[in-house]
Amino acid sequence: MKKYNISKQTNEDFPFSVEQVEMNGIFPEHTHSYTELIVILDGSGFHTSSSGRYLLQKGSVITVPPPLAHQMEDMIHLNLYVLKFDLSKLISLDYELKNDPGFRSLFIQFPLTNSHAEMVPPLVLTDSQLQHVSSLIQVMLQESIHKKPGYKTIIRTHLFALTAFLSRCFLPEQTVRSLHMNQIIPTVIYMEEHLKETIRIPFLADLVCLSPRQYDRIFQMVYGIPPSTYLSELRLNRSCQMMSTQTLSFREISEQCGFKDVPFFYRCFKKRYGITPKQYRSYLIQSIQDE
Repeated sequence: MKKYNISKQTNEDFPFSVEQVEMNGIFPEHTHSYTELIVILDGSGFHTSSSGRYLLQKGSVITVPPPLAHQMEDMIHLNLYVLKFDLSKLISLDYELKNDPGFRSLFIQFPLTNSHAEMVPPLVLTDSQLQHVSSLIQVMLQESIHKKPGYKTIIRTHLFALTAFLSRCFLPEQTVRSLHMNQIIPTVIYMEEHLKETIRIPFLADLVCLSPRQYDRIFQMVYGIPPSTYLSELRLNRSCQMMSTQTLSFREISEQCGFKDVPFFYRCFKKRYGITPKQYRSYLIQSIQDE
């Protein structure tokens, strides 16, 4: 499976690229170290990942967080924008956006494998919404081509506006699931911000004034997996991001991500991804050399 790294596609200090392309046939399964945002302008096809297999049509929006493996297939004159960027480096999240359910569903929430949770359908924009999104992306596209003074600031500003607008468009109706998502988001944010610490479920439940049993039930209703499993996913995902920095040892990565020791980190990583951390880092290095 091909693995892509953004460092050879962009300037290291500004990890962003955007292009408009037409695709046909299949783009084989691959993974990457950056967030990918795909906006469909015309044509048809399918997008497949552990989240499911979704029809791509005019207005479809797909976000692919690292290191999720995915592929596109059965594409027929699929005209699309592809944006590749390091979310953490390019967008300084304010409190409102970081806690927005639409933003979290699009850019942060982990796709679940074999989950029986209520599936959130891909975002499909109306014609007027697509027109607005296209205007924002076109500005970023032209700025990235011409690179006039101040282009990085303009791209950052428009990327922030784009993610905020898409988050608004994605906002789910006030279903039981979405209401519960709002209820437990503070605990998910706490996990993200304290990964290196010992995090216990009763403490998280207490943060949102629930009993551990209630918290576990509501969390599984929203995310399809227990909070302990989600926490493990967060730690593993963070470890994948950190491995792109070759100066960090596996001991340092395991400590920063909250694993009790390196052997335990290795076991968890191998069980989740089917390869060892050392093999994954080798794949990252090789993908840089191949690009």
